[in-house]
Amino acid sequence: MSDVLLVLLIVVLVALAVLAVVILVLRRRNLAAAGPRRRVDPLADEPDVYDPHKIGVGDVITYAGIDHVVRGTIVLEEGGMIWREHLLDGSTGRRWLTVEDDEGDLEMTLWMRREGTNLEPGGDVVLDDRVHRQIERGRAAYTAEGTTGTPPTGTVEYADYATADKTGLLAFERWAPTQSWEVSTGRAVSRGELTVYHRTSETP
Repeated sequence: MSDVLLVLLIVVLVALAVLAVVILVLRRRNLAAAGPRRRVDPLADEPDVYDPHKIGVGDVITYAGIDHVVRGTIVLEEGGMIWREHLLDGSTGRRWLTVEDDEGDLEMTLWMRREGTNLEPGGDVVLDDRVHRQIERGRAAYTAEGTTGTPPTGTVEYADYATADKTGLLAFERWAPTQSWEVSTGRAVSRGELTVYHRTSETP
């Protein structure tokens, strides 16, 4: 009886060995038929960190290591062109972020208000010993939400200036004919300079 069991054990072991060889051969054939494995972008299915055109009230924007809360947003329209101005409030004060598309190119600019300049648009404007020339002027309709310091709707007169090398930006805005001009200096920022955390939708 022991000889029979020994033979059966040997037969089982041989069968298992043959099966393993067959599986290995088939697997290699399948891999060869499939060809080399294509590399894929591991982040291809990940959405962008933020959408500049969807920045709105309640979002948090980090710039230069400082967090800012979007307190208010103004949507402006002129001749079919739409752009947005967001009031950012952080530990170093308030500033405005403009987001717009210029012929398909994203443009974002950070602005700081300049008080006491007594400047008005018209001809060349000298500020901080730099000459700024007018590049655009107009009147836009707007709607506002959140904290902006403006009425909910209205029109704004604006004039944009820049230095010859475009590194110095100057903006004038007047929200009513009887008001004085608000003056701001700005600098262009790239999308990568900002980290934006969109406010999650509120659940009832």
